[in-house]
Amino acid sequence: MKLSDVVNFSFKALTSKKLRTSLTILGILIGPAIVVGLTGLTLGFSSVLTHQLFSSLSPTDIFVTPGTSTITPYTIQEISHIPGVKAVVPFYLISGTIETPSGPMATEILSISTSQASEVFPGLTLQQGQYPSPYSSYGAVVGYYIAHPQYPGQPTYQVGQTITVVMNTPNGKITKTFLVTGSFNEFSSAFADIDKALVVQNIVGSQYYGDQYSGLIVEASSVSQVNNVVNSIHNELGRSVSVTSVEQFITLINNSLSAVNGLLFVAGASSFIVAFVGILSTMFTTVVERTREIGVLRAIGFTRRGIMVIFVTEAILMGLLGGTAGVGAGVGMGYLLTTLTNSGGPGAGRGSAAASGGLGISAHITPVFEPTFIAEVILITVIFSLFAGIIPAYRASRIEPAVALRYEV
Repeated sequence: MKLSDVVNFSFKALTSKKLRTSLTILGILIGPAIVVGLTGLTLGFSSVLTHQLFSSLSPTDIFVTPGTSTITPYTIQEISHIPGVKAVVPFYLISGTIETPSGPMATEILSISTSQASEVFPGLTLQQGQYPSPYSSYGAVVGYYIAHPQYPGQPTYQVGQTITVVMNTPNGKITKTFLVTGSFNEFSSAFADIDKALVVQNIVGSQYYGDQYSGLIVEASSVSQVNNVVNSIHNELGRSVSVTSVEQFITLINNSLSAVNGLLFVAGASSFIVAFVGILSTMFTTVVERTREIGVLRAIGFTRRGIMVIFVTEAILMGLLGGTAGVGAGVGMGYLLTTLTNSGGPGAGRGSAAASGGLGISAHITPVFEPTFIAEVILITVIFSLFAGIIPAYRASRIEPAVALRYEV
């Protein structure tokens, strides 16, 4: 019997029991749908994070934050003498709230040399106005979501207006009024949530924190020097500081998402096992119901092997249909989940990072579906179905024609 004839015969057998076949396929598709949908979502999230990290930060940036001791000018001097270091930019990161008519609004004040900020943050660009002068303690550039509020009712702060901020300092809460000299374009960074922050000159931070910096941004002379500089800082300063490069951010993200993918695989594997049991049950029931048909086929010349091939083919077809439908459902699930995530507002995707201020990632996430992975999911589904169909098919092939023809359903 030709393969095409076997496939045609098996397909007709499946369509003769439409409801049962449909329910079995529905059980099969759950596993592939979960795995494909959620994996596509995590890959899309990883792609967005990676893109935004490399587009907003320089790949030569290294972030140094306090470890067992504070960061002082001595720390800057030690790092500056390390071979491969191009620049060391200290900064202060001060938490606070903006006083608005509708109530306080959380913010951060990034106090840094603005002339160096544009070099270490290539993606940070002005939308309006200009940076305050180097010696100004009252000028500030506001983040995108301060100039363009996310929610109705929030005030806007444009160039030339004043903004009152309550800052948390070592001396307690201090209220300070800044003059808005400029505003930034939208900027997402693993360094700080600058879209909701104020950027001021480093003279502001030094007024309250003196020589105790929140951290340093070390710029390596080239990408190839980054790992050498990181290792040298560790050797020079040990655990007194914490060192993280942009490349390490990417590695951390990928490792975290790999762990998530592992959990998704376990969830999908559970669904595959359920599908395996469903196919097994369906095929055993089919063998019982078609006992007389098996007897007729054997009587007209079908061999035991031929009978086994027919039933195994039915199981494979159900796996192929279920896997394909599951992939389609998973793709739809991925886009649905990203739509729900993206509709949560411009800040819906924000998290936090311990590096030095927060992980301010905000962008439209598009799920990523790799063709190779999709093919692997379908193949795994078919293999599960094949194994589920072997035992019932073998049982069907062992039925004697004489017994089968006398069998009453």
